[in-house]
Amino acid sequence: MATHLKMLCVDDHPDLRENLRQQFTAEDFDVDTAADGDIALEMIKKSHYDIVLLDVKMPKMDGMTVLQEMRKMNKFPHVIMLSAVNDVPTALECVKMGAKDYISKPYDPEELLHVVIKVLGS
Repeated sequence: MATHLKMLCVDDHPDLRENLRQQFTAEDFDVDTAADGDIALEMIKKSHYDIVLLDVKMPKMDGMTVLQEMRKMNKFPHVIMLSAVNDVPTALECVKMGAKDYISKPYDPEELLHVVIKVLGS
């Protein structure tokens, strides 16, 4: 599919980060991971990412705060929010803030891949 597109997966659950890394590395993405929003923002400052998979609820800094900070930095890759809570108002707020989509966990890997491809093609 993609040829070395750069992805950042941000989630406080190590198993999920590793699953995302493996899934998208197999699709020829160059995948970095971050355990929280602070780490993610430091990585985004130093590197270009085509797409970020971003957990909504994390300790230290939540995903919505990361979105706000990315806007302030003027670095805004495509962002897909991931959340264990299927919350329509939160999903709408994330989209208003610039996220391209909102996926509920647990997610179907094929569905997530389809959404990533769609977002990157937009």
